Amino acid sequence: MKLQLIGNVGAVCLVAATLGIMVPAGAAASFATENPWAAEHIDKLPPDIRRQVTRRERVCGSNALAGHYFAVSIEGHGQRFISLHFENFSCANRAQVCRGDACLHEIFAESGGRHRVVFSNYVNDVKMTNEGGVVGLEVSHGGKRYNLRWDGRGFVPVKTRNGY
Repeated sequence: MKLQLIGNVGAVCLVAATLGIMVPAGAAASFATENPWAAEHIDKLPPDIRRQVTRRERVCGSNALAGHYFAVSIEGHGQRFISLHFENFSCANRAQVCRGDACLHEIFAESGGRHRVVFSNYVNDVKMTNEGGVVGLEVSHGGKRYNLRWDGRGFVPVKTRNGY
């Protein structure tokens, strides 16, 4: 007898059955209904950020869809930051958000319920950090890495022994 599994749900159920684990029906169903590229990842953004993303959607020439990690947030000293990673943004005219392997990354700082852009650049990756309540950025571009930290008004370079 030949058994064929279809998708992750079948694999999860087989592993669970083999190990004698009960899998709640809702958990198994979530694998089948999860959409990695969805407009809801944009729709859940604060309205002022969503408007800026919608402007990009128009120049992209298609309806915007975003991956799970398109928007990431972090807090430090009571201030919230939202990072947008456009490599996780579906766009018909990709040149509007990416240049080769460098894609647009934007960081918004929240103040008084409003958001303003405090970092915008075409780089390979940006990772937000929080060390001792101070928000920082680890930026990767062209095989190099540099660090920035929030000084209350903007992100400023952090000097290291090897430069920036």
